[in-house]
Parts: sequence; structure tokens; C-alpha cells
Amino acid sequence: MLKILIASEDADRLAEINRLSAVVGNFQAMSLQEGLARFPLHASRLRMADLLVLELPSIGAAQMHAVETLREQHPDLPCILITESPDSALLIRAMRAGIRDVLSWPLDKGQLAEAIKRVEATHVPRTREAAQLVSVISCKGGTGTSFVAANLGDALARHLGKRVLVIDLNRHFGDLTYMVCDQAPPSTLPDLCGQIDRMDANLLDASLVHVSQGFDVLAGATDPVKASQIQKDKLEWILSVVQPGYDFVIFDLGQSIDPLSISVLDHSDRVCVVMEPTIACGRPGRRLLDILRALHYPSDKIRLVLNRAGRKNEVPRASMEEVFGTRATYVLPEDSAVDEAISHGEPIAKLSRRSAMTRALQAMATQLCAAPETQRHARPEPTSPLRRLMLRARSA
Repeated sequence: MLKILIASEDADRLAEINRLSAVVGNFQAMSLQEGLARFPLHASRLRMADLLVLELPSIGAAQMHAVETLREQHPDLPCILITESPDSALLIRAMRAGIRDVLSWPLDKGQLAEAIKRVEATHVPRTREAAQLVSVISCKGGTGTSFVAANLGDALARHLGKRVLVIDLNRHFGDLTYMVCDQAPPSTLPDLCGQIDRMDANLLDASLVHVSQGFDVLAGATDPVKASQIQKDKLEWILSVVQPGYDFVIFDLGQSIDPLSISVLDHSDRVCVVMEPTIACGRPGRRLLDILRALHYPSDKIRLVLNRAGRKNEVPRASMEEVFGTRATYVLPEDSAVDEAISHGEPIAKLSRRSAMTRALQAMATQLCAAPETQRHARPEPTSPLRRLMLRARSA
């Protein structure tokens, strides 16, 4: 999907260009209400965009020089320029600067559609070193998704030297941050979504909880009302900013299966489904796995995590695997050190380096690092969830 950055100092024109771009195609579009002089402050957003649509009400010598400088700084970023009554001299200078198209204001929907399609037809995705995405999800509360997500992130950073960001996307009183530290989050995911027009690497860094060297956490919504501010396009834009700076981005999805969580699952390299060896997890766990299969995720993308194994009166592992229709990839043991770590608000590896759970999480982290690199760079463009479910029904 083409990522379009639409920039203008005029709020009304910015809104109109956004409206028209949404009408002419399915793009990931974000707004930037800034003048050219402040573009250097948004370098990370320019680097992540596939197309810049720039509106300037009038273009004098100074503005044209700024456009030429922008093109020199970002030569591989296609640009469509929109201005009032462009003359032939401007068209020639814009063409020499590498501007793809110059459109006149008021903007014609058909001309905009043709200009974007021309860019799309020749678009070659720019090579970006992107983090591996891991989603942690379950069928019911209390199975340990937040603990696994947070402590897996700590294991990747502490024992393997990876740069890791854990994002709390559990939209029901998310408290993942307090499982690994006692710091009050400077900002939350809904707060960032509310400031998405200012989103860049500096704002992101100021919003994170820096738990330890290489291990950061973006806090989740404190209540379901604030969680409503988290929207799919805003989350994808945040993700495009964070990926170049990390080796792994881990999402705690909680128990949600909806358009927002499906969007994250689409982009994920691995989906870790956390279950317990109990009867209560049997039927809903199988249903969750069936939903993931119906969404046409390949079997090697889904990883079953059997948590709290080894308790008294548990359902045997073989029986649980038969119910789920798949083998457990990772088995995490019942360990008294887990409750102690949670109550202290510290990573379990920091509190109990030799515990069985610490060793199991280290093994899980090592296996994730050993996953083929090529799979995350050749990720197919996902179709819509409804389309995939229709395809599944047709093939049944």
C-alpha cells in the first residue's frame, strides 16, 4: 500500500486534499500542517513516505529553492506539487527539480487520481531495515499475554543484545508497563494517536518508558474510553516510524479480534497464541486458532505458546495439542518466580536469573532470532479481513 504524506500550511486545503485522496484510491495517507522551513524537523516521516503531496499557495524564488533543496535531501521520494495557476516557467523548473506532477488549485479529483496512479505504476518499495513484528494474543484473560510479551522483550534485549519495543495494545486497562518497571509512562499509545500530525522519532522517544538498555515500552490505554482514540491508520503510521529503530517490535493484543488487531496481525512475522493447559482454554482456544487460519495466515506464522505447564491437575500437553490441532512451539513452565516478579514490577530475568521461566523465555527468544530473515522482507500485501474470510468460505 502506497504511503502518502500530504503537506500544507493551510488546514482547509490539507483537509480537502486528504478527502480527495481517500476518494481516488486505497492509500495510507497522513497529514503534515507545516511550512517548508520546518520540514527538517519531520525527516523521519519523509523517509517513511512513498509519495509527498505538497501544496503551496504561491511559489516565489525562495519557495522554489526550498523545494529544490527538499528534492536533493530526499531524491528517492516522489513529489506531486499543488499550487495556484502554475505557469510554464514554474513547470520547467519543477521538472528539472524532479517533481513528478504539478497540479493547479482548486484541485481536480481526476487529475489527482491520474498523478497518483502514475507514481503507483512505477513505485519500487524503498529498502528499509525493518524490525521483526511479533504479536502476542490469547482467547481469554489471565493466560499471561502481557507477562509473556513484556518478558520476551526483556529476554531479547538482555540476553541477545537486540533493540526491542513492546507496545501495549490491550485496550482494556492496559498495565503491561508496570510488569517490568515502576516508572510512570510519560505518554501512552492513545496520546500518540492524538498527536499523530507531530509524530516523528523525537516525539516517539519522549513518549516511551526506557526500561533498560535496548528495551523500551509504549504504554497502552488506561481505560477503554481512551482506547477508542487508537485507529488503524494512525497505528500503522506509528509503526512505520518505530520499525527502522528496532530489531523487534512486540505487540500485546490481549484478547481482541477486530479490524485494528487484524491489521497488526497482517503485518506480523510471528503470532504467538498464549494458552494454558486447562479445560477452560480448550474450546475458545481452538476457536481463536480457527479464526487465524480462516484469515489465511500460514501455519509457520502461528506459534502456540503453552504457558504455566507442569501444574497439578492440568490437561496433558498431548491432549491440548489434539484439541488445538497443532503442536506447542514454546512451553513455559509453572514457576513461583513469576508471581514474585509481577508483584515487584521487574523482569523475571532481573529478579531470578536462574529460574525455569527465565531459561524458557531465553530459549523462546533465541528461536525467534533464528527465524529466516527473508520472510519479513518478502511480506505479501494483505488483503482485507472480509476478503480473506470470503476466500476461505469459497474454498471450503
